[in-house]
Amino acid sequence: MVSDVKSYLSDRKSFLENRAKFPIEELAKFAGQWVAWKPDGTGIVASALDPDCLEDLVLAAGEDPTRCVVQGIPDDDSVIGGGLCGAEP
Repeated sequence: MVSDVKSYLSDRKSFLENRAKFPIEELAKFAGQWVAWKPDGTGIVASALDPDCLEDLVLAAGEDPTRCVVQGIPDDDSVIGGGLCGAEP
C-alpha cells in the first residue's frame, strides 16, 4: 500500500508525461523484452526476456524495483487482442 498517495500520484503523472515523450526508435530496441522504466519515465533502467529477472537487474542499476514501472514491449510477431470482438469466423 502506498503511504503517501499525493506523492505517488505526482510520480505517476510525471511518469506518464515523460513516457509519452520517449523516442519510439529507442523503444524499438527492446522489442520482445520486458523493461523496467525509471520512476519518472525518462528512460529504461533494465531489460530482460523474462520479467522475473528484472528485479535483480534494477537493484544492480541502483534503482528501487518497487518504484520502477515494468512493461512488456511487443515484437513484430505480436498481436494485441488476437481476435475480433463479436465477429463470427
